[in-house]
Amino acid sequence: MIYKLNEINKACIYLQNKIKNDIILICGDVGAGKTTLVKEYCKLIGVKENVNSPTYTLINQYKCNSKIVVHIDLYRVNNLIEINELGLFDYLENNLVIIEWPEIILNQIDFNYTLVTIKYINKSHRKLSISNK
Repeated sequence: MIYKLNEINKACIYLQNKIKNDIILICGDVGAGKTTLVKEYCKLIGVKENVNSPTYTLINQYKCNSKIVVHIDLYRVNNLIEINELGLFDYLENNLVIIEWPEIILNQIDFNYTLVTIKYINKSHRKLSISNK
């Protein structure tokens, strides 16, 4: 799906209709719009809190109806030892987990997830690709 940045809500609705589980992995270059997509998606599903990038905190949590949304950013994580120290895999049960920059764990995953890729087309357009694994 190709979308304009000012129509990000349409991309989030598209995402909501394609997701088949509670683990969402989001890939894309720096500046592609990963966090922007997460913020808008969280609004769509009912998160009332201000959603911020977890680039420095690594993990943010938000309440959403009866679930917790766990927003994780692995950009600054260098290896699987750090992943284990974060307790990342402990968050995967009974939560909606959204992970930006998941490339470091893609080969380690043995659970179902939705892979979202955002491609920069130009200043105002992005391409969203979604697959369920």
